[in-house]
Amino acid sequence: MVLRSVFASVALSLASGLAMASTPLVSADWLNNELNNPSITVLDIRSADAFAEAHVPGSVFQTYGDWRAEREGVTGNLPEVTDLAKMIGNLGIDNEQQVVIVPPGENSSDFGSAARVYWTFKVLGHNSVSILNGGYKGWVQQGFEVASAPISPAPAQFEVDFQPQYLATTEDVQANLSNGDVQFVDARPADFYTGQTKAGPARVAGTLPGSINLQEGTLVDTRDGVAYFLTQDRIRQLAEDATLKLDAGRTVTFCNTGHWAATDWFALSEIAGLPNVAMYDGSMTAWTQDPDRPVQTEKRGLGRLLGIFGG
Repeated sequence: MVLRSVFASVALSLASGLAMASTPLVSADWLNNELNNPSITVLDIRSADAFAEAHVPGSVFQTYGDWRAEREGVTGNLPEVTDLAKMIGNLGIDNEQQVVIVPPGENSSDFGSAARVYWTFKVLGHNSVSILNGGYKGWVQQGFEVASAPISPAPAQFEVDFQPQYLATTEDVQANLSNGDVQFVDARPADFYTGQTKAGPARVAGTLPGSINLQEGTLVDTRDGVAYFLTQDRIRQLAEDATLKLDAGRTVTFCNTGHWAATDWFALSEIAGLPNVAMYDGSMTAWTQDPDRPVQTEKRGLGRLLGIFGG
């Protein structure tokens, strides 16, 4: 199968004469050159205090926590799409805008915030979205201008075109655990994957049976305190080293609550170009709510995985 190359697709808005990026990642230099482009909205997802202190000029703000919802005791779920559409519209973003998401830029975990918001836009059917590589910290480190004035965007109409192929539900996971055409990718650190560490909201420790561990922390390169995402070639090599199939029929990423998993989803779907990649937003917190669902752990000192059912 010929894998699509995400970096190869670059859209040009010839009618307006304005250069637009369709690549998942944009550089600080590119964004600086496009700051006066009315077709681009810069979306800062850091804390309110950080945004108020300084931000990329012209940015709008919506803190990361507003892009996740708690439902039935599980944190990190995709909010109701009607609520998301209203929130996005209130940021002045319509369906024609190119959105550039700005995370803190300090580590892989805060990149996960940007990847989760990026994934949300894709689920809502909005493909004109990118992440600022290096985030706010990279922007500052490279010497670009910052501002502190508050932004009050005029509300816009944002229409949802829901794309269910990007979202894996608990029912999807349960139906496909034994499907050899579907590979499950655990984005967590090794101690979560092997069951030595448990996330607080999860009922038990462990991972989905048969899953592969591709740790989200391996997908960024931190240089001088700034986290930059790896290149396509390096990510594909890491995926192959982890025994992932680059041409699998479907890939589902997961973690504890759909945060770290967003980084793996972004890496595999948007950068490495794997086909048909979804993210399980409820992840192990949702999966372990039912004691009848299988959970796999690795006992310390044993070089094999043991399937454990229930508690």
